[in-house]
Amino acid sequence: MPESLRILLLSIVVGGLVILGSGPTLACEGVATSPSAAADSLLARVRVLTSAEMAGRGSGTPGAAAAAAKICDWFSAWRLAPPFTDSYCQEFPLAGKNWAEEDIAGRPGRNVGGILRGRGDLADRFVIVGAHYDHLGVVADHSASAAGDALPYYPGANDNASGVTVMLELARLAALRNGPGSDPEDCRSVLFVSFDAEEIGLQGSGYLATHLPVPAECVDAMVNLDTVGQVLDSRLFIGGVGTTPLFEEILTRVNTQGLDLALTQGGWSGSDHMSFNLQEIPVLFLFSGPYPQYNRPTDDWPTLNFPELVRVADLADRLLQELRTLPDSLPWVSVATQEMSVEQEEEASNRNTWFGSIPDFSPGVKGYKLGGVFDGSPAARAGLQKGDILVKLGGREVADLPTFTRALRAHAPGALVEVTVLREELKLNFTVVLGDRKDRQ
Repeated sequence: MPESLRILLLSIVVGGLVILGSGPTLACEGVATSPSAAADSLLARVRVLTSAEMAGRGSGTPGAAAAAAKICDWFSAWRLAPPFTDSYCQEFPLAGKNWAEEDIAGRPGRNVGGILRGRGDLADRFVIVGAHYDHLGVVADHSASAAGDALPYYPGANDNASGVTVMLELARLAALRNGPGSDPEDCRSVLFVSFDAEEIGLQGSGYLATHLPVPAECVDAMVNLDTVGQVLDSRLFIGGVGTTPLFEEILTRVNTQGLDLALTQGGWSGSDHMSFNLQEIPVLFLFSGPYPQYNRPTDDWPTLNFPELVRVADLADRLLQELRTLPDSLPWVSVATQEMSVEQEEEASNRNTWFGSIPDFSPGVKGYKLGGVFDGSPAARAGLQKGDILVKLGGREVADLPTFTRALRAHAPGALVEVTVLREELKLNFTVVLGDRKDRQ
């Protein structure tokens, strides 16, 4: 560990207790801004969420319950209002199995939320800011698979302690500036929420989107922070930009930190925002891109880029302030996705869209089996491997090479798509940033 990082940790850890929320804010008018103090605050929360006590935050486990309780504590400390009948937690029944192949059907899942009330004529309108806190839990056979100092659980620092800590920072800042003389005279209320069971089928967000604690017709936008801790070359991917007309203009205006925003129109890539897009609510999905530690025990806090995470938090904070005060309505727009006829596909086919795989033509395989992936390709960067059997791309079922090709060509280069593969006995989901054939090395 670099000595500078060791000193940083010693400065924020006292007697084993992490001190949170005492540093300067990111973008609060009239308050001193210190990027290093902001990074300290974000790091401290990530350290808590990736600790052994949380044990990977697998849905239906004590680790997930501990994470939910901690997020409740943070919301309570900032005096956000409980949204769920005098509770910060919304319980719902889990379904299926978790990552460790435990049957968790019927166990309680827990969404954790807090409401910051707005003011004036917009007080009864809402913005939702969400980030899932669950991850993969413990390593099923740690004794057989551990190498070196590998942890016996999946810390999920990038996926998605990074998104949760940014969501929490936005809640803290909004609470600080809330009230007469600080917030504008007219501003929307905010429902901050951390979802359970994203990793096993968007169960938490799916439940909340259909069991909202506020009238659905009063929700104007949903912002989802998922895997935002490894920004590379200042590039931040933002999906859902086309789900309402004003999003692109707003994002351009709030990008004061000079991030390279890769904007895609659709709101269908597989994270929690999709549950709200299905309810015809405009959505934005912030994502820092594929990374090598995805779904591995090595996805721990030292791999995160905290200075860049501060920049993401600053942009997200400015975005939230704009959405809260925007006088205009935000009509939902249905962005075309996979629902095309064959004729439409041929007419609008994106023949330059690049995935970066080699087909395996073994007989008797249902799906598109990967005979290999090219180094540096979109498939390789997302974590796909030789032998994976791809069964879904961008919401479309894939049965063979032709259906894979049609599904791929329904998306333009640069689009974010959710890909489902079978790897041995596991069904895995990956977010792939599609490339352009002209950019191949």
